[in-house]
Amino acid sequence: MAIAIFLAFVGLVLGMSFYMARKTQSASGYFAAGGTIHWGVNGIAFAGDYLSAASFLGICGMIATSGYDGFLYSIGYLAGWIVALFVVAEPMKRLGKYTFTDALDAKFNSRGIKLTAAISTLVVSIFYLIPQMVGAGVLVEPLLGLPHYVGVIMVGAIVITIVATAGMTSTTYVQFLKGGLLIIFSFVLVIVLLFRGLETKPNQSGAVPFYEYKTITAVKKPTKLFQTIKLILLPENMIHMVQLL
Repeated sequence: MAIAIFLAFVGLVLGMSFYMARKTQSASGYFAAGGTIHWGVNGIAFAGDYLSAASFLGICGMIATSGYDGFLYSIGYLAGWIVALFVVAEPMKRLGKYTFTDALDAKFNSRGIKLTAAISTLVVSIFYLIPQMVGAGVLVEPLLGLPHYVGVIMVGAIVITIVATAGMTSTTYVQFLKGGLLIIFSFVLVIVLLFRGLETKPNQSGAVPFYEYKTITAVKKPTKLFQTIKLILLPENMIHMVQLL
């Protein structure tokens, strides 16, 4: 079932990209989707871009390990969108350019600036894509049972195909699908949590019995004896497995 769902989703996305590629006949259509994307689709696409694994896992992990400093990092990440919108996107729109390199070249007409901008773009993209591709391989490995490098190559090839065919149009609609799925399943998850209640013990509101095993270790200091307690919660079926072992 996992393989069938994966192939169906990939086929849908690639088919949509090739279909939209037929309508992409100009630089404006490739880089800016010709200005034809609806504001609702674009908004959900931005939400899908922001509500990514970095937001759900990375920021949560930073808050758990770094506390308030990790929370400030998430605020800076959000503020970066606003800075890019007003400082970069708006002047480029007035110039009629689609990339930062084209905007610099229109003002200075320097091959050195274009070369530097191209190199910096490649370097930043590589460092940005490395964790993305590693994460893709980690997900594909248990989902499809493929080796890690196969998952990295496969997902990389799919992403390159999506971006190269229709540019901003295909990229925006892929992010729209992703954002829509994230919003729907996040809403379902909230409903399930509210229905079952917020519990500190993983007992599914009393539906599954758990046994508590306490391990007490003593640490001797110069004048006092301290004890630390480790609490392990296991479901009933795992208790039988432990007993058999």
